[in-house]
Amino acid sequence: APASAVTEPKADIKTLLLLIFSCIWLFGMSLMTGFGIISTLRLKKRLAGSYCTEDNIYITDSVDTPFTIGILSPKIYLPEFLSDREKQFIILHEQTHIRRGDHIIKLFAFFALTIHWFNPLVWIAFSSAEKDMEMSCDESVMKKMNEDIRTEYSASLLCLATGKRILRGTPLAFGEGNTKSRVKNIMR
Repeated sequence: APASAVTEPKADIKTLLLLIFSCIWLFGMSLMTGFGIISTLRLKKRLAGSYCTEDNIYITDSVDTPFTIGILSPKIYLPEFLSDREKQFIILHEQTHIRRGDHIIKLFAFFALTIHWFNPLVWIAFSSAEKDMEMSCDESVMKKMNEDIRTEYSASLLCLATGKRILRGTPLAFGEGNTKSRVKNIMR
């Protein structure tokens, strides 16, 4: 009888700790999911005044950086101030994201991040995947153009980098980011 009396408090402590950590994990997941949904809805609300120029390409004055958003029918949003040459680069870049299914991959990556929000390695993997997707699309644009556009393309990225970061935390949108490493990669 004394042995069972000693093990029961340990079992109660383990059960209590498991319950506490489960609640913390679920709370973190809820916060991540809520943040993703709310930021996406806010962004969509800001895009209400945009207009379609062709197919899935929209122009808006409510954003400072181009991006792609959507799952089944992704749309490309461009700021009004872009030159025709910049639009050409950016549309090629964003179409590459869509063609490769990056918008779907990013959604699943955000889902994994939501589940494993407490793991710094998953955050690093999510960030690295985004960075790799952007650089890969940049390289694709370089290959598709029949001329050396590295200087122009880099200048466009730098110009766009001065804009606001409205897309952080929006899991369904691809925006311009990691400008320094992208420019270095382009110039190589």
